[in-house]
Amino acid sequence: MSLRSTLALTLLAGSLFVGHARAEDVSPAELDRLSAERQEAIGPRDWGPPVAAAPEAPLMPLGGQVTCMSPRMEFEPVYAGPGAETKQVGVAPPQLAATTTTSGGWTRILRAYGKAAWIPTEDLQPWTSTTASPGTRCTVAGMRPSDGMILFFYPGA
Repeated sequence: MSLRSTLALTLLAGSLFVGHARAEDVSPAELDRLSAERQEAIGPRDWGPPVAAAPEAPLMPLGGQVTCMSPRMEFEPVYAGPGAETKQVGVAPPQLAATTTTSGGWTRILRAYGKAAWIPTEDLQPWTSTTASPGTRCTVAGMRPSDGMILFFYPGA
């Protein structure tokens, strides 16, 4: 690149940065003045009355006794039926809605929309958390009707 081109690019680049004020170069009073000028230029806004959030629908009960449990290991596979020869339908999250239904060493758990999956009973343990404060318990609250999500409640949190 020629000296002339280099000089032209240098001057062009330098001129791009001239005139740009940085926030630390402007006093709070000056920022307030600029803000007031901008508000005057755009005028008042009428956003209408506040919109209230839609009330939450009550949770749907899951039926039967459902206990909050944890898998013994992360990413524990869960199956469509009580047996490893059935289709794997996912992995267990850190907290499970475990039912009292068992079959041949397998326990039925509930997933979104109340769909069932199965996990080996020996791979379940009482709910544990690495983040909850001591004394916190986990209970299964129910299913949210809007999206079928199984929700948990943590008394003592």
